[in-house]
Amino acid sequence: MLLRFPEQADPGLDPATAGREASPRVQCVGCFEGWSLVTLNHGGEPAWLAGELVTMLELSSLAELRAALETLGEPGGQRGRIELDKAGTGELVERLDRAQVVVAPPLRRAPLILLRAAAVEALVARVATATARRLWAHLRDRVVPEFHAQRRADARLSQPILSPDDAILADNQLEFERRCFEAAALEGLLVRLAAKGRIDPDQLAAHRLVASEIALGGELHEYEALLTHGWSTPSQIAARFCGLTPMRVGRVIAHIGLKGSRSHSRTLLSKARGHARTVLGHAYSPAAVALIERELQCRGYRRCLDADPNASEQLPPLSPCCEEP
Repeated sequence: MLLRFPEQADPGLDPATAGREASPRVQCVGCFEGWSLVTLNHGGEPAWLAGELVTMLELSSLAELRAALETLGEPGGQRGRIELDKAGTGELVERLDRAQVVVAPPLRRAPLILLRAAAVEALVARVATATARRLWAHLRDRVVPEFHAQRRADARLSQPILSPDDAILADNQLEFERRCFEAAALEGLLVRLAAKGRIDPDQLAAHRLVASEIALGGELHEYEALLTHGWSTPSQIAARFCGLTPMRVGRVIAHIGLKGSRSHSRTLLSKARGHARTVLGHAYSPAAVALIERELQCRGYRRCLDADPNASEQLPPLSPCCEEP
């Protein structure tokens, strides 16, 4: 079983060079066949205490291990060995104490020797004992892969989960989902009230507009330019024709079956002229407007630009069959 001690970079240290410049840190604490085995992080690579490996390599003393290291060539002899000075030894011993690792008194004295994987492999090949080979197989197959997996995990955790732009998008998405939940709750209440006949149609339509405003996060009139682009109200249609009133346009709309159309009409909430109260209105799609205007022209109404500028009255209908319903 390995106990993990995540590495934390020193404050102010460049992340690109933190692994090379930082002193050894305790990465994980484990064991091998009953012996303590502490894995350290030095320069982003695993390292082990030479004093702990003496018994596992079946050497008589630390002095014999040092003598064996002197006879090793590259990479085990130089790059695979790390000797810590007094300051480095004291700092590492303090970290081992914080990790609750009991270190023998001889290991607390400088210079403290650490061995990288290359040095351990070279020593195992030199002593060639069964225990040493099992030790190297344990380090190679389990400890070293887990060490690098922890390093990758620590690197990912040190990075922000979301970029600033992604964080803003996520926050906006959460806010939109909250508004949609509130709008859906209001809509569900309206459905239940309408089913029991406890709300009249005008109030139902008005409250559904409120639900839409909750979902949008603003008042509908703020989206009027977007919602009504290419769409027209009966008042706007009437303004294009000479002598035509919105009421007559409404009658034509009802006559051709466009009133209340889900595909070609939208409900609008607006302020009544000269009053503080709000009123419900409708806007019609470009396709519906084309049908309405064609019907009006069939009934004898002419656009203001097409009418005779000297004429003061509305042109009569083309035929009696086209009279207002």
